[in-house]
Amino acid sequence: MENLTFSSHYARAMLHGAQSQGLDVPAILAECEIDPDLIAQPKARIRKEQFIQLFRVIWRELDDEFMGRTRSPCRVGHFHLMGSLVVHSSNLQEVIEQSIRCYRLFSDDMRFNLNLDGEEAELSLTHTHPELDPDNFLVEWLLMVWHRLVGWLIGRKIVLSHATFTHALPAHFDEYRFIYPCECQFEQERNSIFFSKNYLSMPVTRTSSELDEFIICSPRDLLVWTDEDDSLSTRVRNLLEGFTEGGLPNLDWVSEQLHTTSYTLSRKLKAEGTSYQKIKDNLRRDQAIMMLTRQNLSIGEISSELGFAEPGAFSRAFKHWTGVSPLAYRKQEA
Repeated sequence: MENLTFSSHYARAMLHGAQSQGLDVPAILAECEIDPDLIAQPKARIRKEQFIQLFRVIWRELDDEFMGRTRSPCRVGHFHLMGSLVVHSSNLQEVIEQSIRCYRLFSDDMRFNLNLDGEEAELSLTHTHPELDPDNFLVEWLLMVWHRLVGWLIGRKIVLSHATFTHALPAHFDEYRFIYPCECQFEQERNSIFFSKNYLSMPVTRTSSELDEFIICSPRDLLVWTDEDDSLSTRVRNLLEGFTEGGLPNLDWVSEQLHTTSYTLSRKLKAEGTSYQKIKDNLRRDQAIMMLTRQNLSIGEISSELGFAEPGAFSRAFKHWTGVSPLAYRKQEA
């Protein structure tokens, strides 16, 4: 993780509130040792330590955890206050419900909701004044924060089955594979993340002192998961990423590598809110995006590399994954 970098898109987005409130942006960038010319480049990357420092400086200068993207600031310290309450919860469902109560007191602009009516748990977020968040950065950020915080509190990475967003496919969709490693759907009714209800009964494993340390280091542990991810879905994906024999293996091969049966593997993946097909599709989606944006390969060559029978099948799959065709996505990134 030492070489982790972040898209310059996020650096520009973080400066939006500072600029709108007349802060000295060149001074902020200088304190973070970030070259202003660098972040103006769409495909540039920002080093992890610079990125973390930029968050901290903007929080400090604005005294606003919502970074100037709501009608009234959410003063620095609200997140810690909420965490200090929910760390005493008995399980994940109570954590989420208590967190929602807190943020209803903190802000009228950001509204969280936990919906348990469907087969999966749905945590959604509505910005009641989206014009203050024109690039949807705050919505993206807060959904990611809640996903990672509640997972940290129970000591587990919560596997997302899918995520939905009200905005259109963004130009920085390439970054979503790090933020939302699941199927992402755009121009939907709500901004939501979906996960198995099995997580809701899991107990909180963190202490108040661990939470205090987590806040002191913030946003480091929100941006970079420091604990080992032992979820079965990640183990399956790692196996697929290391497969070098061309194409991707079938479920039986993966089951054999994990010393289990295909039935048991499928059942356990379902309990995590995913499936072998979803993991395989997400991996091929991420590989396709990398090839479209960073390699000079034709659509036919990419199709063949990913194991599709013909380019048309790849194009249909890619449009299902992202909402646009491979050619449209490549043109958007150009």
